[in-house]
Amino acid sequence: MYDIRLTKPYTDSIRKFEHRPDVLASLLVTTTELTSQPFQNPRLQTHAVKNCPAGTYTSYVGNRGHRLIWRLIKRVIILLVVDEHDAAYRRAERLKLEIDDQQNVLRVYDIDPATEGQQPYEERRQVEGSLFMAWNDRDLLGLGFRQHEVPVLRRLDNEDSLLDLEPRMRPEAFTLAYNVLAHGNPQGEQAAIEARQAKEREEATRVDDGFFLADEAEERTLVSALDQPGSRDEFVPVTADELARILAAPIEDWMVYLDPSQQGLVDRRFNGPARIRGAAGTGKTVVALHRAREMAREAGDSKVLFTTFIRSIPAVLEHIFSRFAPDERQRVEFKNIHAWALGLLGRAGRGMNIDLSKVDRAWKRACDRVLTDTSPLQRASLTRSYLREEIDWLVKGRALGSLDDYLGLQRSGRGTPLSKELRTDVWSLYESYETELQNAGVHDFNDVLTTAYKLVRDSEITLPYTAIIADEAQDLTEVSIRLLHAAVGDRENGLLLVGDGQQSIYPGGYNLASLGVDVRGRATRLTKNYRNTRQIVDAAFRVVEHEEFDDGGEILEPGKREIQVMRDGSEPVRCGFETSDDHDLALAADIEAAIDAGCGQGDVAVLVPTNRLVAEYVSRISQIGLTTQKLEHYDGHPNSHVKVGTYQRAKGLEFKRVYLPRLDLDGLSEAQRRNEDDKTYAERIALLRRRLFVAMTRARDALWLGWVGAPSSLIAHPETPQIDAQSASTR
Repeated sequence: MYDIRLTKPYTDSIRKFEHRPDVLASLLVTTTELTSQPFQNPRLQTHAVKNCPAGTYTSYVGNRGHRLIWRLIKRVIILLVVDEHDAAYRRAERLKLEIDDQQNVLRVYDIDPATEGQQPYEERRQVEGSLFMAWNDRDLLGLGFRQHEVPVLRRLDNEDSLLDLEPRMRPEAFTLAYNVLAHGNPQGEQAAIEARQAKEREEATRVDDGFFLADEAEERTLVSALDQPGSRDEFVPVTADELARILAAPIEDWMVYLDPSQQGLVDRRFNGPARIRGAAGTGKTVVALHRAREMAREAGDSKVLFTTFIRSIPAVLEHIFSRFAPDERQRVEFKNIHAWALGLLGRAGRGMNIDLSKVDRAWKRACDRVLTDTSPLQRASLTRSYLREEIDWLVKGRALGSLDDYLGLQRSGRGTPLSKELRTDVWSLYESYETELQNAGVHDFNDVLTTAYKLVRDSEITLPYTAIIADEAQDLTEVSIRLLHAAVGDRENGLLLVGDGQQSIYPGGYNLASLGVDVRGRATRLTKNYRNTRQIVDAAFRVVEHEEFDDGGEILEPGKREIQVMRDGSEPVRCGFETSDDHDLALAADIEAAIDAGCGQGDVAVLVPTNRLVAEYVSRISQIGLTTQKLEHYDGHPNSHVKVGTYQRAKGLEFKRVYLPRLDLDGLSEAQRRNEDDKTYAERIALLRRRLFVAMTRARDALWLGWVGAPSSLIAHPETPQIDAQSASTR
C-alpha cells in the first residue's frame, strides 16, 4: 500500500469542484486506486509529466477531462493538484518540492506571478486567491486581459466571486475569464475539447511510464525532510477512506474527523490539569473525543468521564463516539454535569429532591417577598430573570458563603455594576429563596453540584475515573470546575477542560488560577478552522468582533481573533421580506431546493432564539411535507429529519446547512424592555450576540439569514450586501 499526503495546493484545487459531486466522487475513486495500484492500472492511465521533476505523475480522474498530478517519494504519494486537463499540467510545471535549508523541512514552492521567481506556496496563497493561480501575469496578459484587470483576477478565490464581478467587467474580459476558468481554454469549450483530444493522442503512446524517480541520493534527502515533524503541516497524511468519509458521509461522521495535524494533541501526555481552547470550528470537541478514546485504552478497569453543561449534547457525542470507537465505548461515560452529580449523590445515599415546578414557585415567592416597591432592586429596575441569573451563576454557582464574600466578588461575566446597597438586597433575595426551597423540601441544580463537590472533596465516595474531559467548559460554573478537579486532582492526564469563552451562552465566568486549577504549560490554543467556510466565519465574527470576552484568564480577550480558515464557499444568503408569510415561504423554498440539490434532509437545521419560535417553525416545515426533529430529541443517530432548535440547543453541534430566520427586532426580542436599565440591556445584547455567533458557526457549508422588515442591528453590516429576496430563495 502507498501512503497519501495532502498539500495545500491540492486542497485549494479541490474547492473549484465543491459544487461538482461527480468530479469529487471520481477523485475519491482515483485516490483509492492510487493507494493500492498507482501503475499499470487501466482506470488511472498513469504516466510521467513532462517539464516536471522526476517522479511527477498524472492520473485520470473519471472522464478524461480532469487530471490528478502527484509526486512519488519512496512509497509516499504527494497529491499536488487536481484540475481540468491543461490547467492541471500548467500548475504542475510551476509547483516544486524543495527543502527549506534553515529548518530542514520539505516545502511546496510556487512561481511568483509577477517576478516569476520561486516563493513558498503559503506566502503566495496568503495574498492571492486560488482561482487563477495556474497563470502568471504574463500568461494572463497574453490571453488578452488588460493590465488593470490582472490584479482583480488575482483576488478571486472561487467561481461565485467571478460571477459577482460580471456587471463590472468588460464583456470580452468576462467571457475570456469564464472560458479560461471553466474550460481551461480562452476560446471556449470546443477549442478545449479539440486541444484535449490532441493531447490524449500524444499521451496514448506513453501510458504507464512506471517508476521514474530522482537519483537515490536526492530521494534519501527528500525522504528525510518529509519525515521531519515540521513537514506535517504542509504534507498532511490521510487515507483514501478518510477522504471518502469526509466528503460523502452524513454530518454526524464529519463531526469526528480528526485532522492528522492534530494527532499530536490527542497523544500528548499532560502532567496535570490541561486546557484546550480555540475559536468555533477549530476541532476542539473532535480532539476531545479522540483523546477520550486514547485515555479509555489506558484506563484498565477505570473509566473516562466526558461531561458538559448542555443536557442534550452527551447523548449525541456518545452515539458519535460509539461509531468510531466501539471497542472503547463501555469505558467512556457521557453525562451532563448535573445528571452525573445526581448519580454520584444517589450512589452515596444522598439523594436530592429536584422538582423544577416547585423550584420556580419558591423563586416567585421569594421575589414577591423581597422585591417590594421600596426595595433597592425594584427601584433599580433589575428584572427577575436577571436577578435569578445573578443568584444561580454568581452566588450559588460560586458557592459564596456570606454577604461579605459577595460584596468583595469580582463579578466577571456581568456588565451591570451593582452597588453595595443592591448587592445587600440581592443577598436578602438569595436567603429568602433558600428558605422557600427548604420549606418546599426541594433543591435546585446548584445545590446538587455544591453537595456533590463537598462529598468528593471530603473523600466520602470512591470514584472510578482515571480521566475527566469537560467540553464547552466555559459554560460551567465555578462549583462545577471545583467538583471535576476534586474528582481527579492533579494526576497525569486527569482533567482536560475544552472550550471557548467567546461561545459562552450563559452569564458568569471564572478564573482557573483562583480555583486552584493550574494549567500553565499545559494550555493549547487551536487556530485552524476546519468546519466553516471563510465566508461563514467572516459573517459570524462581524457579530462579535467588537465584544471582548472572558476566556478564564486574567484579562479579557478581544472579539476579533486571528484564525486560519481551511475552506472556501459561497457568501451567506441574506434576505429581508415585508411579511412573515413571504419570509417563511422563502425559507421553505430554499430548504426544498437544497434537498433537491443533494443535501441530506437530516443535514439541515433551522435555529431560532426562543422555544416559541421552535414550535412555530416545526409546524411551518411540517406543512411542506418535511419531517422535523427538535434538537432536544436528537441523539446523534443520522436520520432524515430537518433539525429545529434554539441557539442554546445547537451548542456543540454542526450541520451542512443552517437557516436562521427572524433576525429582526421582534424575532430576537432585541428592543430594550420596559424598566430595563441601559447597562442591563447592554449586557443582555452582548449575551445575545454570543448566542447568535454560536448559531451562525454551526453551519459547515451554507448559511441563510432572513428577517421581516428591517434586519437586526446585530447582523446589519455595510460590507455585507443584502441579496434580493426572490433570487435568494432559488439559490
